[in-house]
Amino acid sequence: MGLLFLAVSAVAGFLLSWLALRLVGVRPAWRVVAVAVLLFWLADNLYYRAGSRIPPDVLLPFASTALFALAAVLTAPRPPRWRPRIALLLVLALCWPLSALLGEHQADEHLRDEITGAGVPLYAPDLTDYRLHSPLANQPAHWFGFTLLPAHPATDNPDDADDADDRAVRVTVQPVRDTFRPPLCDALDLGSTVRAENCEQVTPDTWRQVGPYTLHYFVRRGDYLIVMSADSKNTTTADLQTLTSTLTRRTPDYFLH
Repeated sequence: MGLLFLAVSAVAGFLLSWLALRLVGVRPAWRVVAVAVLLFWLADNLYYRAGSRIPPDVLLPFASTALFALAAVLTAPRPPRWRPRIALLLVLALCWPLSALLGEHQADEHLRDEITGAGVPLYAPDLTDYRLHSPLANQPAHWFGFTLLPAHPATDNPDDADDADDRAVRVTVQPVRDTFRPPLCDALDLGSTVRAENCEQVTPDTWRQVGPYTLHYFVRRGDYLIVMSADSKNTTTADLQTLTSTLTRRTPDYFLH
């Protein structure tokens, strides 16, 4: 129903625009409207690729007027000459990759503000055998986390290429809770509460809990705690021990594209 409504609205808008241009003497009106529709589609995609928010309603009439004027220039049967038209088309073509770069930059800036606003140090391990995925932060709860995915599949068999999620390692940085009192390790795992009642101390500031399905490591750094968790069937204690040994504070750029 929603798609049908959009299709009917698009056709109705096309016909009304064509009729309005015909009434004011624009010929051929259908060509101007067709190009204007393409320009509207292009402008809408460029705007959102650039990561911009919904534009104010007050800008829509001015944008519509400008796009219809540009469509009239591009479809004019006589001067302006072809050279200005080609220049306009080249500018529009360049806007596509530039909008993607701008969108990526704005996304990085938004993520930078989000993770630095969590109020916790940005601890992370080296990424020798992993790639960092989906960093996120909860500013009210003061935690920051991300997922580590294996940099390469476990085998060369293409059928095993989807095992990345099974071998993922979740990392959460948070303030030490009052309830964190090993061997009772009470903490957050990407927002979910972990209550490990029989933590085993590995080093003076590191504890682990091996369950039938999940493996947890708890690493304390001053007033902060780093929790690493993974599927115990696909990740070994040696894997997490190696990751914990390379934990260090990182800059926000470490987590960006």
